[in-house]
Amino acid sequence: MKRINDWFRIKKYPHIGLPLIEFDRLWVEKYVNNPANIAKHAFFPFIHRTMLTRKFRKEYDEFDEIINGGMRKKSAKNREIFYANHIDSNVFSYYTTKIGKLYEEELSHRNLSNSVTAYRKIPHPTKQRGMNNVDFAEEVFSFIRRQKTPVLVATIFDIKSFFDNLNHLRLKSAWASLLRLEQLPRDHYNIFKAITKFSFIDIKSLFDVVKNDLIKYEKDNGIKRVAVKDIENLRNQEIVAFCTTKELRSKIRPAGIIKSNKFIKNNDGTQSKREKGIPQGSPISSMLANLYLMDFDSKIAEAVKECGGLYRRYSDDIVVVTPESSGEMLRKLVLNTIKEYDLEIQDSKTNSYKFHSSPLGYICGKILPNGNLNTGRRFTYLGFEFNGRFTYLKSASLSRFYRIMKHSVRRGAFYAKFSKYEDGRGEIFRRRLFKKFSYLGARRKMKWNFDENEKTWKKSYRHEWGNYLTYANMAHFNMKNSKIRGQLRNHWLILNDFIREHEALAEKT
Repeated sequence: MKRINDWFRIKKYPHIGLPLIEFDRLWVEKYVNNPANIAKHAFFPFIHRTMLTRKFRKEYDEFDEIINGGMRKKSAKNREIFYANHIDSNVFSYYTTKIGKLYEEELSHRNLSNSVTAYRKIPHPTKQRGMNNVDFAEEVFSFIRRQKTPVLVATIFDIKSFFDNLNHLRLKSAWASLLRLEQLPRDHYNIFKAITKFSFIDIKSLFDVVKNDLIKYEKDNGIKRVAVKDIENLRNQEIVAFCTTKELRSKIRPAGIIKSNKFIKNNDGTQSKREKGIPQGSPISSMLANLYLMDFDSKIAEAVKECGGLYRRYSDDIVVVTPESSGEMLRKLVLNTIKEYDLEIQDSKTNSYKFHSSPLGYICGKILPNGNLNTGRRFTYLGFEFNGRFTYLKSASLSRFYRIMKHSVRRGAFYAKFSKYEDGRGEIFRRRLFKKFSYLGARRKMKWNFDENEKTWKKSYRHEWGNYLTYANMAHFNMKNSKIRGQLRNHWLILNDFIREHEALAEKT
């Protein structure tokens, strides 16, 4: 059955309670359609996990000069993710759709439909698909190319800890205003409480409590209890639930691992009510984050339009492109207005670029603190770089691709060196590496499932998503004046040379 692209969500991740199946749609739909049910719905704790992203970046001084001999500095960024159990997720998803329709109408009324781009389904103007970050970036680059102004200024802003700093009272007010009410109805208010005053369980703590009694499906659709040694093996062991919903009270609560998000600790040791922040990861969080900044978007977009410029906000990334005469005024307007919403812009990630017209097109340069231009730096937006004429992959993304590639080859060489099979010792298995890091794995393929009843293969309507090159090729063919394919033209040689080098090392030792 082809997936229905609406609010009803069937997810396979393990949580408290078994996953939903398509058959559950009837009772879930009946349940969420009744506001009285949602007004008294008891939400389960979120499961919390920390996603770590490591970064290796060159360091620059205030004048954009490379320091420390060009050595890359290692840093890490943690993203705190919270995800709801399966029925709660569908409650959130249903109300996201319900509120989202009103939000889209309000965007259209305020002429903001093209200004807010993240977390929305925006149809492509010429192709039968939705727009993505490639299209959003190309839209900004194309706007710059079309301008006739001698000098343009493009400024990138980044909102600091966006989701963590959304003020609860302001969010509640924006929510009620969208509904054209002074107060939230009881069902909406219960969801508001669930997303602002929630409880959660750290996934590692939960695993430690139930690791010897996890749930997986049997072939006859029954369930059985199994033990799993490491949390990393949950997917390989096809675990579908940590415990049943009834075991929340009998097994999880007595373990004392449920944490409350209602209070924060002050420096003097006292507690106070948490007044900011919503969890990243729930189906409704992204839509509420957009709703929170609707008045901000309206004010800035109108000011930018009056100056003949372009305003776009992709979640916490803001870009303003305008003639040079209004660049500084609009920069200050963004910085001052965002404070009215209890948010702030990260200084380190706020950068301005000048585009000077020339016979060949615009020439880009980054504006330094002393007012000079560094013409060696390209305008960077949504993972791409733009020099006024040509588009490139962001250099940091390209470096990360090759860094992960080389790490995977080294890992393969290690296992080849210590293989317990003599025939395979010293030989790196190439197929998996080629699939992840070469054009051989870049083609998207439809997944097929074997139907045991009909003894035939059927389309699953799911795809193998390819690899980084899939995305790069898609970007190349959807962006004008793209230099992306040229950036990756040597990937096959680099991969094979690195494999041969480490195979030789494995054989020697």
